[in-house]
Amino acid sequence: MNFKIDIKLLITFLALAVAFGGFYYTTQMRLDRIEVDLKEPTHDCHVLKKQVQNLSKRVRKLENR
Repeated sequence: MNFKIDIKLLITFLALAVAFGGFYYTTQMRLDRIEVDLKEPTHDCHVLKKQVQNLSKRVRKLENR
């Protein structure tokens, strides 16, 4: 059985394998980062509560005018 592989074909397959591997790796990395971002709250609950209180005070002042 005489089996020869053309060097151009081998390089093409290797280039495709590397491209798909890189695509998979970067996609997985981005998805992992998105999952971490979604699990971690972006604002502290106390900060948001204080902002709501301040806005409520401002609304009451404007209503009293």
